[in-house]
Amino acid sequence: MRMRFRRARAFTILALVAAGCGGSGTEPVSRPDPEPEPPPPPPAVTTATYRVVFDATWSASTHPTNFPGGAHFSPLIGAAHNDSVTFWALEGTATAGIESMAETGGTSTLAAEIRAEIPGSALAVINGSGTRSPGSATIQAVTVREDFPLVTLVTMIAPSPDWFVGVSGLSLRDAAGDWVDDLEVILYPLDAGTDDGPAYNSANDDTSPKEPIRSLQGERPFSDEPIGTFTFTRTDG
Repeated sequence: MRMRFRRARAFTILALVAAGCGGSGTEPVSRPDPEPEPPPPPPAVTTATYRVVFDATWSASTHPTNFPGGAHFSPLIGAAHNDSVTFWALEGTATAGIESMAETGGTSTLAAEIRAEIPGSALAVINGSGTRSPGSATIQAVTVREDFPLVTLVTMIAPSPDWFVGVSGLSLRDAAGDWVDDLEVILYPLDAGTDDGPAYNSANDDTSPKEPIRSLQGERPFSDEPIGTFTFTRTDG
């Protein structure tokens, strides 16, 4: 009895070992790989809002040669945009919108050119009032965006044949990519290259073909003094 019991026990142990070695013919159950984690949402597009002050310093004391009566600047007009569009540039040719602004102070044609670039290249049209000179005008809120960080802004020197001041593609981000808190731009007179009149009150005399936009700093009737400044101050930071 003792021998038979030991053999039976040995047989049982061998059977269990065989089963553990795969003798039963079954395979381990495979599990599917876990689903990948969804990508994180893109970061929110950052915006910044600025107050823009135009200080007009053009006067008989700064530009005494034949300084005109009724000196003023036309309504401010411009855009918040990106670098895929340029509305005017030094040594470039004035568009119909820049020509109209510089010769008559009209803003509708330039505003239409800007709206044609929305939403791909421009974010919005910027509008502001004009001012007598010396004097000042303020735009309370100009909003720019991470993908539209540039500002173009112009105004006609009036009266004049085709003279204006402004900025083109001015970035409101610093070298590190952060929004600037304050930025002052000194402005000098510009010639749109669309009228040949040499004096403030010259009769219309279209330039054909158009000439490049250029600086009039130090050229009659202007002196080397600035015409004014744009100051951009962030108001939402």
